[in-house]
Amino acid sequence: MAESVHVAIFTDFHPATLGGVQTAMRSLCADLRRLGHRITVFTAPAPGSVAPDADTVVLGALPISMSNGLPVVLPTRANQRSIDTAFTERGPIDIVHALTTYGCGISGARAARRHGIPIVQTMQSRDETVIEKYSPAPYLSALTMRLVHGWFVPLRGQPAHDGDGRIAQLAWRPLVAQARAADRVIVPTHYFARRLAARGVDRPIHVVSNGIDDELLERARGTGSAATNTATPLRALWCGRLSAEKRPLEAIEVARLVEDCTLDVYGSGPLADRARSAVAGADLGHRVHLHGEVGQADCLSAMRTHDLLLLTSDCDTQGMVLLEAMAMGLPVVYCDPELSETVPDDGGVRAPDRSVESLATVLKSLARDRTRLHAMRRALASHADEPRQSRHTTRILSVYAESLSAPDGFSGDRA
Repeated sequence: MAESVHVAIFTDFHPATLGGVQTAMRSLCADLRRLGHRITVFTAPAPGSVAPDADTVVLGALPISMSNGLPVVLPTRANQRSIDTAFTERGPIDIVHALTTYGCGISGARAARRHGIPIVQTMQSRDETVIEKYSPAPYLSALTMRLVHGWFVPLRGQPAHDGDGRIAQLAWRPLVAQARAADRVIVPTHYFARRLAARGVDRPIHVVSNGIDDELLERARGTGSAATNTATPLRALWCGRLSAEKRPLEAIEVARLVEDCTLDVYGSGPLADRARSAVAGADLGHRVHLHGEVGQADCLSAMRTHDLLLLTSDCDTQGMVLLEAMAMGLPVVYCDPELSETVPDDGGVRAPDRSVESLATVLKSLARDRTRLHAMRRALASHADEPRQSRHTTRILSVYAESLSAPDGFSGDRA
C-alpha cells in the first residue's frame, strides 16, 4: 500500500493490559505506525489506572467484568456518540479493523456501517470450545452471548452446523454473524479458516499469522543462554492468563508428577489464589515458582533460560506464546492437535491427549533423554524469524488495500 491510511482499531482488550490478543495488537500497531500509517484504537477501559494515550479512545463499560477480569463494553448510544465524535474530530478514517467479536468489536462493525467505511474483522477466538468446556453454565452462557450479539449484529438465515451440538451452534452464531458483517476476514491459522467457511462465512478469508515486534525480539535474543540444560532438573516454563481455559492448575499438577522438573509460571488472573494454594498444598514451593504478571520482554528473556514451554491450553486458535517460543528456539510440549499447524515439525512434542498424566509422561521422557530437546532446538532454528511482525504487516496492508478498492464498498450483512 503506497499511501498512508488511518485505521480505526476496535478491541475489547485495552492495549495496556497483558494477553495474547493485546501483544499481537501492540506489535501490529507499532509496525503500521513505523510504516507511516495512522492508528486510533477504540477499546474498553483497562482495569486499574493507566496513563492516557492520545491515540486511544476509551469507551464506557458496564459495572461488571468478563471471566478474565476485563471490563464489559456494549454498543450503547453513549458509546456510539463517542465513536462518531472521534471519527469526526480525528478523521478521516479510511478503514475499520475489529480485533474482537464482543462489545467493542460489535461497535466497530456498526460504526463502519454508519460511516460507510470498509471493515476488516480478525477472528481468533474459539468461543464454542471455551464455553462448552469451561463455562459454569455452558448453555446459558452461549444463549446469552447469541441473544446479545444478535440484537446488535443480526445474521440472515441459519449458519451451517457442521455437526455441532446445541451449545456449539449457539456459540458459533455470533462469530459467523460478526464475520459476515465485514468486508474481509483475517484469521491466524488455516484450520480456523476452514472452520469458519464450513459454518457459512462467505467473506474472503485471509490467513495471516500474528507477529512479534521485531525490535523487541532482537533485544530479547541478546539476553540469556539458549542452551539446553544438561543437568537435572528439567526446566519447564508456563506463560499465560491464569484462567480456567488456559489450565494453569493442570500445569502445576503435571510438575507435581514429574519430580525431575521445575516449573516457572508467568502470568496473573482469576485463578492466581488457587494456583498459590495448589503449590503450597502439594509442598511444591521448591520446584514450582509463581512469578505473577510480567511483560512480553520478560517472558521472551525467560524463554532463553528454560528447556521447554509447557502449554496446557486446549482451546487456543494459535497462541502467541507458541510464536514466542518458536522465535526464541524453545521446544514445546502441548496437547491440542489444532496447534500442530503452528508448532514446526519436530519443534515440539504433542501429548496423546489433554490429560495431566499424558503431559507428565512426555516431560518424564524428556527429563531422561535431553538429546531430544537438542534436536527440537535445531528444528526450530530455521523457523526463528517467521513470527517477526514485519513479515506479516505487508499482508495485512494488502487486505486493507483490497477492502478499500472493492467496487461495491461495504458488503457485509446489514441490520
